[in-house]
Amino acid sequence: MKTQFVSKRRFLVGSVAALCGFAGVAAFGQTAERKLRVGVYDSRAIAVAYCNSPEFQKSLKPIQADYEKAKQAKNEKRMKEIDAMMKAKQRRQHEQGFSTGSVAGIMAGIKNALPSVAQKARVDVIVSKWELNYQSPGLEVVDVTDELVALFKPSEKALGWVKDLRTKQPLPIEEITDDMD
Repeated sequence: MKTQFVSKRRFLVGSVAALCGFAGVAAFGQTAERKLRVGVYDSRAIAVAYCNSPEFQKSLKPIQADYEKAKQAKNEKRMKEIDAMMKAKQRRQHEQGFSTGSVAGIMAGIKNALPSVAQKARVDVIVSKWELNYQSPGLEVVDVTDELVALFKPSEKALGWVKDLRTKQPLPIEEITDDMD
């Protein structure tokens, strides 16, 4: 009788262990099947929000001061250098704001806030939507543009521009000119 009880107990323990093992494999399979969630943003919106932010205005002050110093010293060469640098900067801003130019430098300024945005949106990675060239069926895309734009604390006017540009396709970068204002 005792032997029969021990055998039944071993069978029960073995069965429970096997079921737990199977459940573990099933749970592992579910984890492995979880879709990768990618947060995407419209880089044009990031550029517009940044270029209308206090941080951007603050970044211009040293350049403006350098220009004024060169002007006071009648240093034409330095004034031309600053003018050329500002024209190149404006061209880059046009590529970012009207086309699909990289905003990596702007994103670097908010990198410390990105983990929080990713966590709230439950995404594994954040990339420009223009850089997402292929999407497998196992990929889930989540737009985080608005959350990123909000980090720049844009005015209502800037938010209006962002909203408007998101209704339009970006210009081909080859069509960007220096006189797009």
